[in-house]
Amino acid sequence: MPRIMHIGMGLVCGNKIKDMVDAGFHFIIFLADWHSWINNKLGGKMENIRLCGEYFKDCFTALGLSPEKVEYLWASDIAKQIEYWEKVIRIAKSASLRRTWRALPIMGREMDLSDMETAWVFYPCMQAADIFHMKLDVACAGIDQRKAHMLARDAAEKLDWKKPICVHTPLLMGLQGPVKEEKQYDEDKTLNLAISSKMSKSKPESCIFVHDSP
Repeated sequence: MPRIMHIGMGLVCGNKIKDMVDAGFHFIIFLADWHSWINNKLGGKMENIRLCGEYFKDCFTALGLSPEKVEYLWASDIAKQIEYWEKVIRIAKSASLRRTWRALPIMGREMDLSDMETAWVFYPCMQAADIFHMKLDVACAGIDQRKAHMLARDAAEKLDWKKPICVHTPLLMGLQGPVKEEKQYDEDKTLNLAISSKMSKSKPESCIFVHDSP
């Protein structure tokens, strides 16, 4: 398995998960294999994505988040349930296409893409549905995922569902420093710079990985 988990995920997110577990939360680490498949991660091959999910479990366990302390749940497990897809459709019906389009940067995609897969449109609605299907009181993710959380909160208000609290961790800047790209991931210039400059496993030169040598 190549190096994939960088310290932005392992330490920044991992430490926040530890904080919440220590505070008494039942924490679910969601292994989003279907979402990664839609987003063409690891070549869009499910066998690679599943192997990567097991790798993430091993890394988080090594960081002190064993299955005895947190619950690991695969997206493919809830995707088998028709009730989940009903939530996806209800959320999709509650939001305009423009509103859903604005949430696409949660995939690491530009806001003005002209050539996109239809499957990508499902992604934000699925991510919002995940929150309700897992009956989360608190949704925790990086700040670059906030648009999916806001979509979920908007949908909750329209559908009379419980509105989730959202906790966002900061993005760790990559080793290359600030990167001012022409690509637009967010309307907020400060956040757009943070997303453009974050450590990314797709740019290994920007990362310190959790199992790098000291």
